[in-house]
Amino acid sequence: MTVGDSLMLKLEGLKVAYGAVEALHGIDLEVRRGELVSILGANGAGKSTTLMAVSGLVKPKSGRIIFYTDDGRQEYLENLRSHQVVGLGVIQVPEGRRVFGPMTVEENLKLGAFSRKKWSEDDLKKVYQLFPRLEERRHQMSGTLSGGEQQMLAIGRALMAAPKLLLLDEPSLGLAPMLVKSIFKAIKEINLSGVTVILVEQNARAALKLANRAYVLDVGSVVLTGCAEALLTDEKVREFYLGTR
Repeated sequence: MTVGDSLMLKLEGLKVAYGAVEALHGIDLEVRRGELVSILGANGAGKSTTLMAVSGLVKPKSGRIIFYTDDGRQEYLENLRSHQVVGLGVIQVPEGRRVFGPMTVEENLKLGAFSRKKWSEDDLKKVYQLFPRLEERRHQMSGTLSGGEQQMLAIGRALMAAPKLLLLDEPSLGLAPMLVKSIFKAIKEINLSGVTVILVEQNARAALKLANRAYVLDVGSVVLTGCAEALLTDEKVREFYLGTR
């Protein structure tokens, strides 16, 4: 898929506070239709807070979160509840996976389609094609899966909701290198299938190799932005996020 010129998401002066502590200090960010955009930064930089604000899980102190629908409407997400955001096709895969352990793999996946009026077995087949291991374990209780399998399940569950914009929060966290490679390959396939993706990730090198563009956050502010290829060779990024000087 060719990345389009049309905007899908725009953050304008977004501020988020937890009590007296301001976590985001008026950030601006754009995502175009078909892009894979990475948000990088150290712990506490505001990466997860940005995703939670977009998905309606936290309410901004001020600023705009504008989502552009396929028919050209502008939806102001800061005014919507999280289930309304899901209804627009903005789906988040949370940090830590958060699958429903006492339910089977297939029950978790079907639950992902809860917000849709219609879905079919073909939707399940697409998830199983992307993650064959889930099909092998479709009747297994999700709580007994490995960390990597649970991450596959969390992403598969989100795909069952038919996302237009997929928000991924630290999908490689706690996974072995080989599993990280597999998860990132799947994310690229999802993006190439036509799903716009925002990827929050501490594995900066892998994220930049995957992304079209990236934003670097530091203590709640955007400090760098640009095409991913350029940021891979940027001296500041290499020093602070890639571990090279």
